[in-house]
Amino acid sequence: MDTRTHGAGILLVEDDPDDIRIIQKSLETSPVPVCITTAENGVDALAALDRVAAAGGPPPDLILLDLNLPVMGGTEFLARLRAHPLFSAIPVCVFTTADDPVTIRSAYAAGANAVVTKADSLAGMSEVLHTIVEFWFKVAERYPAD
Repeated sequence: MDTRTHGAGILLVEDDPDDIRIIQKSLETSPVPVCITTAENGVDALAALDRVAAAGGPPPDLILLDLNLPVMGGTEFLARLRAHPLFSAIPVCVFTTADDPVTIRSAYAAGANAVVTKADSLAGMSEVLHTIVEFWFKVAERYPAD
């Protein structure tokens, strides 16, 4: 996940194989080269982050997070991530089909940096994902890793 040689590092936390394929396909042509690592739930995502830290590698530059996950859902993952001494500053973009105000407020309250609704077509998903990548890796100032 080293962004100096492989582009921006993204941890995709998503349990739907179709969504994973669509997101990976959409990001193949993103405005910034990306290296995507996937996890199917919050437990696997925290374990992946711990493995990277144990190996001395850089954490991901961005986490794309679905909220409706098995084992450990997105909101609990966010709360644990924000409490973690090494990973608390990693930007998290919740990427979800939920669009109700209660869910959106809950995601922000748990520590999301952005909440974005998934589009219902490949072209729409590509446009939304390209916008996310362009913002986080071309517009926003990234938090420097120690």
